[in-house]
Amino acid sequence: MWQLPSGALAARRGLCTLAQPCLRRPQHARDFRFFDATLLLVVSGQMTLDNGEVVLALNDPLTLTVMAQNASADVEKIPGGDDQTFRSVFLAFAPEVILEFHRRHENDMLSSAAAVAYGRQLTLDSDLADTLNHCLRGMYSAQVSEREQMHRLVGLLLALADRGCRFSRPSTQRISERLKNLLADAPAHPWTTAKAGRELAMSEATLRRRLAAENLRFEALLLDIRMHHAMTLLQTTGWGVQQIAEACGYRASSRFSLRFRERFGCSPSQVR
Repeated sequence: MWQLPSGALAARRGLCTLAQPCLRRPQHARDFRFFDATLLLVVSGQMTLDNGEVVLALNDPLTLTVMAQNASADVEKIPGGDDQTFRSVFLAFAPEVILEFHRRHENDMLSSAAAVAYGRQLTLDSDLADTLNHCLRGMYSAQVSEREQMHRLVGLLLALADRGCRFSRPSTQRISERLKNLLADAPAHPWTTAKAGRELAMSEATLRRRLAAENLRFEALLLDIRMHHAMTLLQTTGWGVQQIAEACGYRASSRFSLRFRERFGCSPSQVR
């Protein structure tokens, strides 16, 4: 399996986010949310995802785990291998990619591939591994355009569908999805409901009313996005806690650490 450079985190807006978490101590985080449709592959060590009803064990580099958009689970990661390190590949698809896949292939896939409701595991056969590696390499190649990378990602989704597994079509009507994408693009920005409403071409009152219709609050969604961004940075960079706090919109690392512990049940220093 092709691997990212050490500590690498890469994102192509509107396409995907790619990371390779690297941990040297056990980690337990409660209620981790997969904001986007995601592929997980554990390269070294083991990982458990438990949503209270289904437990997925990830401990085989030849097993690919597929997580549905907005799936949540308590996550446990345990280092292993010769160097006692946990390593994994995390590939999250932007909604635009899933929509493009459905636009191209939905009619011929609905009867043959079941939508993932929470999580599913498949064998990473040699052909699927080649297709996945093709996508991973494209993330770091200056020669691969956004258009070509979109084709590679859709090709990977097609390979999954050929094996009986597909992601549901993302909703384009839910205001929470539009807001999530806006906030996730700039988690350090000093967001308020009024500022976000202006970006989404609506009043603050309208934004709050539409979020309430989806049983959501602006502040809760912003906190969730910032904390998940912090979790990613802690596992994929060598940044200090203060630097990560600032990247997530916090001036004081103490306040950031408190919010992180309240959200995941562990402190930032316990993640590494």
